Amino acid sequence: METVFEYTLKTPATSGERTVTELKFHRPKTRDFMRTDGHAADSVGADVALVSSLSGEPEAIISAIDIDDWAVIRVELQKIWLQFFGVKPTEKSDPKAKAEAEKTAEKS
Repeated sequence: METVFEYTLKTPATSGERTVTELKFHRPKTRDFMRTDGHAADSVGADVALVSSLSGEPEAIISAIDIDDWAVIRVELQKIWLQFFGVKPTEKSDPKAKAEAEKTAEKS
């Protein structure tokens, strides 16, 4: 599967005998979002389920991720959720271009 996001954990996550230092996320499929069924869409539980599905790592490992790493991962995850719900991220606007567009709109 195509990797769309890679992240090296600042603090390795361990569950039992297994330790993970890096996560690789594949391009989301509908089945990945199905793993969040039963969780509120904006809950940590839904995010853990989605990260588990996208990375192929068990939820026990994902639950062991340090909060500093989780904050970075959650930013990327928000982009995935927005795309799933049909919201496209906005591009940074050029203040000059915005001012020009507003002047043009006023003249119309």
